Amino acid sequence: MIRDLADYSALKKLASALWGEEKNYHGAAVMIGAGFSRSAARTADSKKRLPLWPDMCKILAHDLNTTHTSDPLRLAEEYCAYFGKQALNDLIKKSINDTAWQPGYMYKMLLELPWSEVLTTNWDTLLERTVASVPQITYSIVSHAQNLASTKSPRITKLHGTINVSEELIFTQEEYRQYPIKHAAFVNFTRQVFIENELCLLGFSGDDPNFLQWAGWVRDNLTTHARRIYLVGALDLTTAKRKYLESINITAIDLSDLVREFDSDTRHEKATELFLQELGKLKPKPAWDWTPTRMVRTQMSTEEHNKTFKDHEYAAKLLEQQLPTLIADREGYPGWLVCPLKIRWQLVSQISDPYPNQKNLKFLSPENRAKILYEIAWRYDITNELPEPWLMEEFLNICDPATPCSLSKQQQLEIGLLVLKSTRWTDYDDREAEETAKRISEIIKSNASHWPEATNELLYHQALIARDSFDYMSLEKIADDLTCDSSIWKIRKASILAELNNYEAADPLVAEAYQELLMAHRNDKHSIYIFSRLAWAHWLLRGIQFSTLKGTWEPFPSIYRQALCDPEAYIEGIQSRISESLEKQEKKKNIEPSFEPGSYRDPSKTITLGGPSHPILLLDGLYRNVGMPLRWESVSFSVDHADKLVKLNDLDDIHRIPLAIRAASSEDAESIKSTLSRIQIACLDENFALYLQKHCIEAIEYWSEKRTTGTQQQKKHALNRLRVFIEVLARILVRATPTQAKEAFSLAIKLGNSPAMQHHWLLPALNHLIRYALKSIPESDQHELLLDTLSFPLGTEIGISDPLERWPNPVIEIPGERNSDRALDLRIEEIIDLISNDTKINRFALLRLLPLIDKKFLSSEENQKIAQKIWGAFKNDTLPNTGLLIHTLLELPSLDPDATNRIVRNRLFDIQGASLINREILMAMVGACYLTEGVRPNESQAIEYFNRLIIWRPEKDGRSAFELAFTKEDEEATAHWIGRALSESVIPSLSSAHLTRENFDKLIEFHNETTSSPVLSGYAYFGTMNVEMAEDALNIIRKNLQAQEPKAVSYAAMAILKWVELTNTRAIPSLISRLIYLIESGRIISLQMLLDVVKKLLVKGLLTPEEIEVLTDSVPAIFDSASYEHIDPASGEAVSASIIREACVKLALAILNVQESSELQRITEKAQEDPLPEVRFAHITHLPS
Repeated sequence: MIRDLADYSALKKLASALWGEEKNYHGAAVMIGAGFSRSAARTADSKKRLPLWPDMCKILAHDLNTTHTSDPLRLAEEYCAYFGKQALNDLIKKSINDTAWQPGYMYKMLLELPWSEVLTTNWDTLLERTVASVPQITYSIVSHAQNLASTKSPRITKLHGTINVSEELIFTQEEYRQYPIKHAAFVNFTRQVFIENELCLLGFSGDDPNFLQWAGWVRDNLTTHARRIYLVGALDLTTAKRKYLESINITAIDLSDLVREFDSDTRHEKATELFLQELGKLKPKPAWDWTPTRMVRTQMSTEEHNKTFKDHEYAAKLLEQQLPTLIADREGYPGWLVCPLKIRWQLVSQISDPYPNQKNLKFLSPENRAKILYEIAWRYDITNELPEPWLMEEFLNICDPATPCSLSKQQQLEIGLLVLKSTRWTDYDDREAEETAKRISEIIKSNASHWPEATNELLYHQALIARDSFDYMSLEKIADDLTCDSSIWKIRKASILAELNNYEAADPLVAEAYQELLMAHRNDKHSIYIFSRLAWAHWLLRGIQFSTLKGTWEPFPSIYRQALCDPEAYIEGIQSRISESLEKQEKKKNIEPSFEPGSYRDPSKTITLGGPSHPILLLDGLYRNVGMPLRWESVSFSVDHADKLVKLNDLDDIHRIPLAIRAASSEDAESIKSTLSRIQIACLDENFALYLQKHCIEAIEYWSEKRTTGTQQQKKHALNRLRVFIEVLARILVRATPTQAKEAFSLAIKLGNSPAMQHHWLLPALNHLIRYALKSIPESDQHELLLDTLSFPLGTEIGISDPLERWPNPVIEIPGERNSDRALDLRIEEIIDLISNDTKINRFALLRLLPLIDKKFLSSEENQKIAQKIWGAFKNDTLPNTGLLIHTLLELPSLDPDATNRIVRNRLFDIQGASLINREILMAMVGACYLTEGVRPNESQAIEYFNRLIIWRPEKDGRSAFELAFTKEDEEATAHWIGRALSESVIPSLSSAHLTRENFDKLIEFHNETTSSPVLSGYAYFGTMNVEMAEDALNIIRKNLQAQEPKAVSYAAMAILKWVELTNTRAIPSLISRLIYLIESGRIISLQMLLDVVKKLLVKGLLTPEEIEVLTDSVPAIFDSASYEHIDPASGEAVSASIIREACVKLALAILNVQESSELQRITEKAQEDPLPEVRFAHITHLPS
């Protein structure tokens, strides 16, 4: 065995330098002599061998006719002198015959080793020809001294020339003597190689003239500066020879004892092969090439398997036997900052034969129980897994250093920290977990002297709690207290500062950490502990530099990937896990039809045992261990992953929603829309909804302060946080009580009054906050907010003059009674004063005042002032430009109401040319119908408008597909409003003489070609004229009632109601029955409209007792089926669930007015506790008639 050799320790030392284990060395270089070529080269004639020095001496002596063969250099000198240099060169070429030889397998073995340099005194080209077969290492060939300047390591350097390449082949005594002068570049280069590297001499004998010359040169020129030189081969050294070699700094690796059985040539070949093989075997295992020992037995009898689970004492012995291996694995862990995913699962499942449990752990001695628990805890911590409850109890028993055990105090505290970390995953209101966290925190705090990082770890845990509960005041304090004793703590502190948008303080910390780790890696290139932290620091710094425009976005270096330290690879792995989970979730939503008819498989019933951990643990572990924020200014590190992760249904709300909020950068962020939809908020635990509301308000107050008093950077970044938190609060308010909603409304008013908050980015969220707060306050209570609402600044008051700006304009529809209030009087006067002549900005002030005008809230003087403001500068038939639809002028105070009525009617119903096809005009025509005194065209105007509107069609010709895509929505809107104008304003004004078959057919043609559903109500007017048109109209309405398009169904139901109103009888009982049938079937398309229409029919007394009975049975079932927890938030049902429940309640109340029903009573009472205000307040907004 080669490992039994006396020189094996020297071989190991050389291998250590070769494989880069010696920090003080550049590596190992090799010098190849003729003996290697003789052993390793191959030719077609198996009997031939390349010549060695003795062979060359014989050839030279023969030609010189001499018997002196002991000095080859002297013979070469004589040969050159006698025959000439060219003759000597020709003799070398002939003797070696380079082209006849091919590199054998040992050449490849040699060059596949990571030599820093390859030197050779051989004249052949075998090394050069081998290079092509070793693609993994790029060798440069140096045949001439001038090549040294243009090549890089590793090089194959031909010190004595190359056949057919070099003009001079070094051989003679004189050439050796003058070599340092003539070939100074080679000598200097070789000197540098000898100084920087361990040197291996291969293919030389102790008497080799090349060896003796170079060894003597090293002795004379480098003295003690040379690294160790190793002479390798079947040397068969005597003691005296070995002593001599040692005296000139040469260490022999003599392999003679291994190959004595072989003949001479074979002996050297075999020795060289053994040497090269052993160098390859001594390649050290990379630090990253670590996997935990597989502890699961591969073969086990049934009896033994049962015994493992049933005999707890036996299981304890098995665990005890595994303990040394578990400890060794832990101590050998390379120190990755984030455990690689492919190793993570192996660690998670390592202790599984048997699985530890309370029963088998009881049979362990207290000492070993503590040790095995620490090994379990360490694996849970490294893999970011959550301990089971029973394990938490066991950990709690041994985590206090006040109770000594076989663990060190630091190990006890580490277990305590794991328990503390795990409490983050309990319910926000879990009192037991809260007490556990307090207890562990006190233990860590009081024993911090036993663990240098204890204080920071505790603070960091508190920071994560504060971060996830949006407690930014506490987070700011913790950031101040956190110390930066190491690079990783600088990064973690920077991540906390980034959560606070304090990038000015955070950026330098990451840069410092990166520089420290870079220097540490240069000093210890084999440390995975350092390298993995460097990788993550590099990853973060790259993103930060891009976010601050200090660098360009370049591909991340691949140097970290092999060592399993690559952030990109880890994040891609998490992305893959999230995508897989989402795919499985989607598959479970749908059945899989089988080939057999009527058969299917329901994936939702599939039970999965074991498997990978939830992706949230991976992502959170990444945030916690690395200190990586979701984003850094505008650069996302993992926002996309968080956006997808929060879509997983098995993630609870207390972890989903904080992550979604942190991932959002604006009110319309994907994470907000996917986690805080109306249905999802309705399903929130009541206390958690209140918790969110409270913490969002605190966050808004914190960021409002930063927006007002912070640095320029803080003011800028606070905007995005405010956009998100205001939007979240607005959405959560649907769960608020009226008192809470009023407080939120007051907050919104306060924000709107602050100049710092009047930024256009905040307007959508602020609009939502005002609107949703009012929606959660019954209209009957909103009058309490009137002064605050009116005091909210109008756009013109804060410099917003563009009517397209979305500055909020809160309006109280029911102002209540006018009491004496000087502040209110003054504010109304201010708003009136803001009305100016002919400007669209007027609409904001007028919209505030309209409900006050309508409800007779204003004084006659105030009304007169408004009239003067609007009409004072206008005379004759001109209209002021209020920014509102024209018909609204009929609701506003006027100096001459009759004149106003005449002018408005002319402007609406006396339009010539194409100006009629204007949506504002059409909307005003519809709006005018619903004024207190409905305003419609006269008969002549009606027939003219009918003939002009009925011929409108969307343009079809002359437009590209691109143009059509942009105009389709606009044309659909025009068709809609033409349909409404026809059915609600024009057709009702037609005389019976114009309700003809011809016009009826025109209406049908318009309907078919524009699919404008609002015209359906118009059919009712024609249908009441004669039986023939009635039959056709009923068929059209019936067909649309069964349609899949919600608008068609809604307007078909409204057409039925209109028909009934026109006749004031059950003139169309078949369609009423159809309505009842559709409701009973539970078909959800426009179900809320069907319920509303049926309620109106009921109030009019047009339903039969049988139909009422059907509704009494159906409505509770519909109400219950629309329960929010059974509805997919992303489905079509989610859009209408709450308004269906609202319609059910209103219909139920209407039925209860005519008959009793315990089930209907139940749903009306239940509705008052509904999570959503439209259902909660349905009993208030219900009108009995």
